[in-house]
Amino acid sequence: MRAYIAGVRAATEGDPLTHVGHDWFHITLYQLSEKPAEQITQVERQAIVSELEKHLQEVEPFSITVGSILPYATGLIFDLSPDEPLNALRTTVTRAFEAARGVATTYKTGVLHLTESYATQEVDLDHFHDIHRRVRRVRPSHAPLLVDAIELVNVTAVLAEKTITWDSLARIPLGANRGPRGHDVRHIHVR
Repeated sequence: MRAYIAGVRAATEGDPLTHVGHDWFHITLYQLSEKPAEQITQVERQAIVSELEKHLQEVEPFSITVGSILPYATGLIFDLSPDEPLNALRTTVTRAFEAARGVATTYKTGVLHLTESYATQEVDLDHFHDIHRRVRRVRPSHAPLLVDAIELVNVTAVLAEKTITWDSLARIPLGANRGPRGHDVRHIHVR
């Protein structure tokens, strides 16, 4: 994964992009949007964590493939596959949140992805096509990623800087066997 990210960054050096820091790579599974995080009490947070722990015992760790890299007007994202285990995880996380809070989001996660960078300015169509050609040539063009836990986090987005960071509230391993597991570049998280 690190070689893939390094290749993408080398291919886009000088382009108007803010690359996501290695510690901030994430896949958003659920975004609590009913009220700001500072209004969620500790009791409410513990209820969410308890429901996540209970529901995630049913989901075993799995591996996905990261890539290809896809340029968008908003930045670069890594496509993820296969969809099925990620969608099943998202459904399980949603059910846990709904058990703890009821329907608590209006945010639609769409097709799950891993954001590599955010665009800091618009580029013309020729420049966009040039970025596409350059990232298409990056090798390796795919990387395996183990999904073995989720993180419940409070997110801070700084629009002017095009950054997303967070404070971790809880890390919840997948599966009934809750022993320690390995990690790759980042953690999967819900926000």
